[in-house]
Amino acid sequence: MDPVNNYINYSEMIMPTSNYWNVIHGTKPGETVQDEEGMQIMRVLGKNMAWLLKLSETAKGKVEENKMEDKIFTNFIR
Repeated sequence: MDPVNNYINYSEMIMPTSNYWNVIHGTKPGETVQDEEGMQIMRVLGKNMAWLLKLSETAKGKVEENKMEDKIFTNFIR
C-alpha cells in the first residue's frame, strides 16, 4: 500500500483519505459486509472521494490550476 501512496504523492495527485487503512476483510462472498470497521472505512473513503470530485468540478474555471514544474534531479555522487 505504501508504494501506491508514494506514487500518488510523487505524481502531485490529490489523494482522498479515510479514517484508517483502506481495507476490508472477508474470505467468502458476502462476508465483507460483516466487517463493520471495514464497511465504515469504505463508506468514509467513498464520501471523501465524492466530496473531492465535487470540489474539483466546482473549482473548474474559478481557480487557476497549478502548473507542474519540471523535476530537478540531484546527483549526490560528487
